[in-house]
Amino acid sequence: MSPPNPSAPPRTWTKTADRPLRSRRQSLGIWLFAHWLRVPVPWHAVRQTDARGLLAFEHERLLALAAAGEAVPPVIAFDGHSLVTGDIGRTLAHTLGEMPEPQRLAVMCAASADLAAFHARGHWHGGAQTRNLTWDGQRFARLDFEEPLLPGMDLPTVQLYDALQLLFSLSHMLESLGPQAVREVLQAYEQAARAHPYEAGLKPDLRAFLNHLLPRLRWVSRLAGWSSRLNRSRELKRLRTLLDGMAAFVSAG
Repeated sequence: MSPPNPSAPPRTWTKTADRPLRSRRQSLGIWLFAHWLRVPVPWHAVRQTDARGLLAFEHERLLALAAAGEAVPPVIAFDGHSLVTGDIGRTLAHTLGEMPEPQRLAVMCAASADLAAFHARGHWHGGAQTRNLTWDGQRFARLDFEEPLLPGMDLPTVQLYDALQLLFSLSHMLESLGPQAVREVLQAYEQAARAHPYEAGLKPDLRAFLNHLLPRLRWVSRLAGWSSRLNRSRELKRLRTLLDGMAAFVSAG
């Protein structure tokens, strides 16, 4: 591999108001599923109609998080129609995919603990999937902040939604490691949450949240199992691995 060229211009990313937004049908599906799980995501947060408004919202969040010392893409330019940010490295999804399997669990647990610390500092992500995280071997950073979940939801619920997003985005890596690995990722979040005083006051109760979700998610698993095709699918195997790990985590409390 050739060394990086120090004279090469820094990489940047541009997001514009011209990009496609979610359709009404997609928005309705997200909203109905979230409410079925009793996660009260507001309609205005999932129904994307104002591209400029979303871009302005993300711009404000990036500035606020950077001012608070959080690792987010630096804003280079914003004119109301386009947002230009600096590069913060490869996504965690990409990094985990290239990593030997025995090394993945430690990084996944570190990402979970880092999210809990981020929450303890009074923040929320809104899109905490691995595609919106980066890791350079020492520090995690976050990108994509256009989901306007606050003030429509209370902060602890949004933070729990973050934790759930992260866990589900790790499911394809956790399946081969089994339920114990899922439990360890959840324990990493809980232990980090206990270790940090919460600036916003209320700590999100991850164990109670998952205990509340498990019966409904188990119902989805049983319903899908009636189909021989779905019962053999990789997606259902991943879900069942997650559910078994969640149950082990909840019962250990």
